[in-house]
Amino acid sequence: MKLKTILLLAIFISMIGCKQQEQKKENTSKSTLEIPQPEKTSSHLTNWKNAINSYNRNALRNTYETNAVKIISADNILTSTSEIANYYGIQKDKITSVESLFSVEANKKRGITYEIVRYTLDNQTAHIQIVIWKTKDEKVIREFEFTETYTAAEVNSSEIAKRRKLWMELCNAHNAENLVKQLYSKNTMYFNHKPLIQGTEALTKEYNYMNNENYSLQLDPLKLAIVNANFAFEIGQCSGGYGGKYILVWKKEADGNWYVYIDSNI
Repeated sequence: MKLKTILLLAIFISMIGCKQQEQKKENTSKSTLEIPQPEKTSSHLTNWKNAINSYNRNALRNTYETNAVKIISADNILTSTSEIANYYGIQKDKITSVESLFSVEANKKRGITYEIVRYTLDNQTAHIQIVIWKTKDEKVIREFEFTETYTAAEVNSSEIAKRRKLWMELCNAHNAENLVKQLYSKNTMYFNHKPLIQGTEALTKEYNYMNNENYSLQLDPLKLAIVNANFAFEIGQCSGGYGGKYILVWKKEADGNWYVYIDSNI
């Protein structure tokens, strides 16, 4: 009888121990799931994010070139660190995450990098930026940016490819006026470390060198990011008359065609 009691007691203690061990494993699993994953991002993106979230205008100014350009729309363009810092300084939403979708060195000598960035705000909206970075005094700062709200959309990228092909055909036909007329938005913008060029008439004059019969250009996209149903950001490699990188922001307009809304090269 005593032996039976001892055996039952041993089984009972063993059962309690197993239950406690299972509970410990369950708690450990829950705790592990709650640990946030670290962001995979560069230090200059982190610095920019922290400056935005601090609402500190001095910190914001330190992340931009003195004459930086931020395009909000064709009718709303900021052209200095002070204007950009004031813009972000009054924003209420904080950036919860930021990551690089694509980055490429555009000009080693001048320390220029092109990047496509995605970030999310604490109101759950996602945004995609096209950014031009400049290394100055061993510090990476922003020289140019354009942002659009990200929304999942089904876009036939072959339509953009056809427009890019037409761009090259018209460029290599040595008729800058026709190229700009057919492929560029009426309120198009061109950034090339000069005062921002706006409108098709001004861009046609800027592209006058394409009328030289010896000029030719090939565009090879390195990254095409679909931002939403009406915008796509492209970074690519030129060859021919110009051998550097390029940026094109494509915009789908009312006629259903894609046009160049923003153009940039270094």
